[in-house]
Amino acid sequence: MKTLHIAVDESEMDGHILLGAVMVPDKHRYALERALTTLRQKMLREMRACGYPILDSSCAPMDRTSRQRTERVRLSAGGLPEVHAAELWSGDEVFWMERDGTPRLRDRHMGWLRATLQLVETFEVTYSLNALPLERQRALADRPEDDLSVVLESWLTRDISRKKVRALQGDPFVRTLFGLMQGLERAALQKGQRYHLTVDRGKKNEMFRSFDTFSTLKSHGSWNRLESIRFEHSHEDVLVQLADVVTYVEAKATWRGPGHPDGVQAARLRNRYLHRAYRPLPPVEGNTRQDGFFALPSRAYTELMAMLTEMALLHCGGSPASLPERRARLAEIMARYPEVFQVGFEGSSQTLP
Repeated sequence: MKTLHIAVDESEMDGHILLGAVMVPDKHRYALERALTTLRQKMLREMRACGYPILDSSCAPMDRTSRQRTERVRLSAGGLPEVHAAELWSGDEVFWMERDGTPRLRDRHMGWLRATLQLVETFEVTYSLNALPLERQRALADRPEDDLSVVLESWLTRDISRKKVRALQGDPFVRTLFGLMQGLERAALQKGQRYHLTVDRGKKNEMFRSFDTFSTLKSHGSWNRLESIRFEHSHEDVLVQLADVVTYVEAKATWRGPGHPDGVQAARLRNRYLHRAYRPLPPVEGNTRQDGFFALPSRAYTELMAMLTEMALLHCGGSPASLPERRARLAEIMARYPEVFQVGFEGSSQTLP
């Protein structure tokens, strides 16, 4: 059975959310990682030659953000610069320099981005996307589902944050990730593949970390093609950096619009380097609401509600001391509502009462 290595990253543009999954065949994984590391080494040499302030200890008082201070320490200790698309595009943070009125700085950064994108074709990389536009986020807020915090109240321990449970259900990043993961799983099943997942430990890591504990769902038929999940800082994992570049270019090309200079340039990059690599996710099985969200009866909806329930019990607070009790309560819910949690059961058509 073929194995894929998938790296996931997110990009937010004018309120629209895009998650990208870059898929690397097992046979190319190490060669691609070496190529990306070589590119980062080249970036560092050019940064030194051009005198980037982030590499000059005397410029430390000029640092404006915690990001710059953190990266200054990491680079001074021998680390390599991260291929971070937003910073390269804007010439900001780590890649900030005094502007001299010439286009050379931007041209240099665009060269690094193009070199990164070129590797997509070289190493047979493909990618898939899941977008949650602003209008669909508003639809979710305008037409809310049953309040999960109320439905689960009798099973929540006292140390679980009701506020977090309520926020969980409407969190657009959580909803976008679940849709992406469901699509990746469907694609893996259709193609007879298994996959390893790597995600960033960044500001959204809680939504990713939730998948690490879905052993209960896996035992009921979900995520059987997901072999492992790793959480890495983006500066330590080159495949996450590649996912960042691909997703950022897609977001700019999609939402900056044809009349915006950034949108035009991003569209050119997408057409030149990415159009052959895009793979749409298989369509959702079963019903969807008019606004595009899952509806009953469908496997996708019951799977979503099962995941949200597990997150509510295990990822919305709670002390280590209460973990055994919270796991026991989750098991009780699963036993009581098999039509939700046995998502592989044909004909699943109900949610929690």
